[in-house]
Amino acid sequence: MEPLSDDSIMREMTHMSQVIARRSRQAGGATGASFVLAVLASHEEAMAEGFAPRPLSQVELADIVGIRPQSLGALLARLEADGCIERAAGEQDRRARRVALTDHGRDQAQEARDHQRAFARETLAVLDDAEKRQLAAIVLKLNAALG
Repeated sequence: MEPLSDDSIMREMTHMSQVIARRSRQAGGATGASFVLAVLASHEEAMAEGFAPRPLSQVELADIVGIRPQSLGALLARLEADGCIERAAGEQDRRARRVALTDHGRDQAQEARDHQRAFARETLAVLDDAEKRQLAAIVLKLNAALG
C-alpha cells in the first residue's frame, strides 16, 4: 500500500468516525436518553482505560450525540431528575458543566452498552491482537496531541 497524504489520512479518519457513529447507533438501537447514558458509560470506560482525561462537558456530549447543546439540556434535566446523571461545574472553567453517571444511570445504560460492545467486537474482528494494540497506541498518541 502506498503511503497516504496527511490530508487523505484525515479524510479517512473523519469518514471512519462518521460511519462508526452511525452504525453504532443503528446496532444498539439506542436513541434519546438511553443513547446519552450509553455514551456516558462508554466515556467512563475510556477514562478508566486512559483514553479520556476527564468527564465530558455538556457541550462535548451534545457534539458526540449529534444534537444542539440547548436541546440536550432538557434531556439532561430529565435524566438528572430521574437520578441517572449528575452535573457539576468544570474545575478549570466553572461555566462548563461536566456530566457524570450515577450508579442508577450506569444500570440504565447497561443494555445499550452491551449492544455497543458487541458492535465494537464485530467491527474490530478484522484486526489481530497486535494490530489492535498498534491501533490503540496510535489513537492514544493522537488524542494526547489533540488535547
